[in-house]
Amino acid sequence: MGTDIHGGIEFHHPHTGTDYYDGEPWVTAMDLWPLYDETDYTAFGALFGARNYAGFRPLAAGRGLPADLSSAMRSALGSWVAQGEMDGASWVT
Repeated sequence: MGTDIHGGIEFHHPHTGTDYYDGEPWVTAMDLWPLYDETDYTAFGALFGARNYAGFRPLAAGRGLPADLSSAMRSALGSWVAQGEMDGASWVT
């Protein structure tokens, strides 16, 4: 069975906390899938500890979903995590 990484890139809206912006602090910019075209276990291991055959100390293993994750990204990923369909969730900033 293979391992895939699912997720996206978000940015912190520059006007969060101002009187004229009442949206979410984090805004989804894009999904991750266009950034890689094949499974890369070396990268998965170095970033998140998944399939870490090289024995890297992972940069961001097992952090869970961020508390302030955008509603769009939480909708896309949250049910998979809650149902145990993902081995783990993490994030990098």
